[in-house]
Amino acid sequence: MNTGTAARLADLYAQSLLDLAQEARSVESVADDLEVVADLLARQPELGAFLASPYFDEPAKRNLIGKVFAGRLRAITVNFLSVVIDHNRGGLLPLILERYRQLYRAYQGYEPVTVTVARDLSPGQTDKLAQDLAETMRTKIDLEVRVDASILGGIIIRHGDNLLDNSVRGRLARTVAQVANPENRYKHDTTEKG
Repeated sequence: MNTGTAARLADLYAQSLLDLAQEARSVESVADDLEVVADLLARQPELGAFLASPYFDEPAKRNLIGKVFAGRLRAITVNFLSVVIDHNRGGLLPLILERYRQLYRAYQGYEPVTVTVARDLSPGQTDKLAQDLAETMRTKIDLEVRVDASILGGIIIRHGDNLLDNSVRGRLARTVAQVANPENRYKHDTTEKG
């Protein structure tokens, strides 16, 4: 299965679970349950390998899910995990969990913002940047920081379909474009005056 198909399937499963959780008024509870599942998968990678394996049948996988999570998860979550197993999607579970986490954050009013910088930020710098962006945008944000040395310096901010490129590489590219095409620069200058 290619990455795009896997992502679309994970989106579909996560959105379906969110819809069910909203109907049951248990969005937060399901999010808590899925954190338990994610934590266990991170600590016990062999569980994820077992659930993804084509060599074990669905009843064996459902049985293990029932034993491992009995009394730890709500019925809606266990039923959802069973559906995932029944459709041979155990290998997608980490993607589904991550996608639900993103949908849950959006449900809480958080908006994803990605920034690209030339070098790692300290935790204090990251916190300050997140606070400044949240205040400027007047919303709660989930900040993802990416490091790309090729931007040379500055910052690139992506929020939804909006992109602000204030990187050194971006500024150089715009300057070169203006120098290479001076007629565009003059058109821009005359339209501003007119």
